[in-house]
Amino acid sequence: MEDNFSTILRNYRKNMGWTQEELSQEWSYSWETISAWERAKRTPNNHEIPRIAKFLDIDSEALAEIIRRSRTQPLKRNPQTGGIKPENWKASLDTWGELQQIYRSRTDFNQDFSYAKMFENAQTILATGISLNAITLSHGRDNLFNYITNNNCKLQLCFLDPNGKRCAEREEEENYKPGHITGITKVSIHLLETLQDMIEQSSPKHNKNLEIRVYDLTPRFNIYIVNDILMTVQSYAYGRGQATPTLLLKRKMQGGLFDFYKSAAEYVLAHSTLIEPKTTT
Repeated sequence: MEDNFSTILRNYRKNMGWTQEELSQEWSYSWETISAWERAKRTPNNHEIPRIAKFLDIDSEALAEIIRRSRTQPLKRNPQTGGIKPENWKASLDTWGELQQIYRSRTDFNQDFSYAKMFENAQTILATGISLNAITLSHGRDNLFNYITNNNCKLQLCFLDPNGKRCAEREEEENYKPGHITGITKVSIHLLETLQDMIEQSSPKHNKNLEIRVYDLTPRFNIYIVNDILMTVQSYAYGRGQATPTLLLKRKMQGGLFDFYKSAAEYVLAHSTLIEPKTTT
């Protein structure tokens, strides 16, 4: 067996006759993630190893050891100085310069910065996550109504499909009783459907500014993007919501950290289904 994860993955994909995009769809990962794995730029997280080992038909402990060795490969060094090449430092620092703050939790974020401040004068908001409570329950329907009708803001909100397979998997992963996340998400979606009714009755020309979407992929991140400039990111491991760390990013360059997470949000958007507004009579 090859002792390099990137080679194992690439050979597996080619043997299956798949492109990277097709593999990403089969495994419910973004294309960027598959590409980074095959180029040995990144490796899977520890909690992902059993799932990937099952796909590859490899013993999970053996795969874990292969990935561990991949992570401990020595850094490329400048033969004259013995260190990392200085010309590579600035690009790395510029990329991480997009990171404005790391908050211990979303509660800390809301105390210091808040989504209310982030959404001020928003023209576009793209959000992907599970139940998106930060915008549905915490922020308020009236505020969203004002953004859409007064500011002509476009909202694209992607929820984990409460009736889908991945939602049930997430409940099991977080040790919730069946129907817990389903119920919370359905409440969030219902609140937005009542907002659609308000818009239809009061300002129908703005009814296309609110898109309620669902997707049935394994959730990776909770992401809010405002005006393609500001972003918050929370990772979905085995915890979520208020207690998980929150990254605040500001776009400064092409191909940086902001664009990496944006691509993850856009992947979810592209694989989501629009919930058509209910017609009123």
